[in-house]
Amino acid sequence: MKKVYSLFVACLLLSVQALAADNQVACSDAAAAKIDSLELRLAKMEKRSKNWAKVKQYFNISGFIQAAYDWTDADNSSTFHVRRARLDIKGDLYKGKKGAKIDYRFYFDLARLTKSAPILDMWVRYRPCKEFGVQMGQFKNKFSFEASIGPNKYDFIDYSYAVCRLAKNGSGDILGLNMTARDLGVEFMGGFIHKEGYSVLNYNIAVLNGSGINVKDNNKSKDVMARLTVKPMKELAIAGYYQWGENVLTEEKALSFGWTGNCEYVTSHRWGAGLDYNTKCCFVRTEYIGGITGHTRSESAYVSGGYKFYAPKMPGHGWVGAMVDYFTLDATKAKSNSDLRYVLCVGYQPVKYARIQLAYSLEQMLGDGRLFKNHRPFCNTVKVLVTASF
Repeated sequence: MKKVYSLFVACLLLSVQALAADNQVACSDAAAAKIDSLELRLAKMEKRSKNWAKVKQYFNISGFIQAAYDWTDADNSSTFHVRRARLDIKGDLYKGKKGAKIDYRFYFDLARLTKSAPILDMWVRYRPCKEFGVQMGQFKNKFSFEASIGPNKYDFIDYSYAVCRLAKNGSGDILGLNMTARDLGVEFMGGFIHKEGYSVLNYNIAVLNGSGINVKDNNKSKDVMARLTVKPMKELAIAGYYQWGENVLTEEKALSFGWTGNCEYVTSHRWGAGLDYNTKCCFVRTEYIGGITGHTRSESAYVSGGYKFYAPKMPGHGWVGAMVDYFTLDATKAKSNSDLRYVLCVGYQPVKYARIQLAYSLEQMLGDGRLFKNHRPFCNTVKVLVTASF
């Protein structure tokens, strides 16, 4: 009886061991199948990631929206409005050796749809090397430091008189052209003496219509712009620029500038120089722009600067800036139409894609004060601007 019992126990143990071995094999097979499935899914994800990286190279979408509030006692007005709603589509069509590439950009302002001119930039650029590149289409004119800064990165809310009135960057341009400092044409650019992240000597030469954005040229003359920029260090740039041009004006507008010749070819020359110093903790920027329109000479200059602060327990960063801004319409007259403006601006950017700015400006009108508004010795303006980017 004992022998039979011992034999039964031995068989039972062998069965348990065999069953455990079968279970181990089954578990190993299941684990291997799961690993194979995960590896397959990972390979698909890597393939999709590589495909998306290729798509992003050719097609990248971004943009921003700016909502604003303005108050001024110049005409006792206050209003909320959408200042800008911009969509940016750009990418690289080709990337070669030593930095050679072909890229493009489509840039729209949906807040300008009612103005029948929502297209801001539409260009193609080829840069075979750092020393030379060519760009054709509608693009930002490199005439000024300040005008080259995008409104979602600008330290203040309103641009200076210099670029708004003499560089075609706003509705107050003395020619009546609100071109957002852009134009249609072809531009050549490049740099020499290359350092890490920048070139010491840079040039821009452009041949432009000079008659507005999203329109054909309205005379046979072309504007020619040249700019030379020297960067002794990455944070500092010093530049000089000149633009030769002829514009079509109405007879009344031409006469206001003392022009009695052909109204389709009214002299419109601009020149200037500037300095831009920008670091992680502060910025300083100053420019002078002069010009001759018809037989009238105009001048404008500004000095701006600010400090950036990073609080240890506060996300993002903030800044405070100040600007003194001057413009005169006819610099040859003892009593000319002139404006002087003092601006104080504070800003805070808690995250990469959001910022808020508050600006106060005191504008003093000098001379007879007949330039852009009814005579008023002083006027105060307060503006708030909220920017959300994507």
